[in-house]
Amino acid sequence: MAYYIVLPFGLIMSFIFCVLRRKGFSLQNLILKSISSLCYLLTAVFALISNPNGYTYGSLIIFGGALGLVGDILLDLKGLYKQDESVYLRGGFIFFLVGHIFYSAAIVFQTKMKWWLVLLAIGISILISFGNNWSAKITKVHFGAYRKIVFVYVIFLSITMVLSIIAAITSGFGKKYVLLTIGAICFTLSDAVLSSTFFGRGKDGSFYLFINHFLYYAGQYLIASSVLFM
Repeated sequence: MAYYIVLPFGLIMSFIFCVLRRKGFSLQNLILKSISSLCYLLTAVFALISNPNGYTYGSLIIFGGALGLVGDILLDLKGLYKQDESVYLRGGFIFFLVGHIFYSAAIVFQTKMKWWLVLLAIGISILISFGNNWSAKITKVHFGAYRKIVFVYVIFLSITMVLSIIAAITSGFGKKYVLLTIGAICFTLSDAVLSSTFFGRGKDGSFYLFINHFLYYAGQYLIASSVLFM
């Protein structure tokens, strides 16, 4: 089964990238990152092939993962081409944001979630984004010109996480939703670390870079793997 081939291969490539990424941006790391991200996308594709009953959920996750792949490439290009950093960074934000819309739609569709629970998730996510802005002052994270797009992005990032938590709770902590929830939490924690390394001061060391990417790929592979069980 292709799923059981691409998943371990992707995990190995991702770990190698996480280790090498600590040394900074390079064309070699961009290629490794692209391969690692392509593998989590293929993990979702082959999971759907193995479980065609989850067609709609799987398709939405694949679309979200494809947008994440583009976002990954853009975020590394900003490190290679500093003169266009703002363009690549904003592009990365947009692709990941839309990707989270697809992830959230997949959860709502699969669980047939009640509208008031969706509104609850949105409300909690808005509060999380406000809390992120407030905590930035304490942690000395400076969003600067990106404050507005960070605020909006955190809302959509949080919606994915909160919806997955609600899905896990309402399903009685079914395995597939627990897997999805852990993935969404890892993704969120990864972005928290990324925010600290990029917008903070003195937190861009190799350890933080490793943790950022380790959590990110753990999250993406778990979300992709959830397709197999839906």
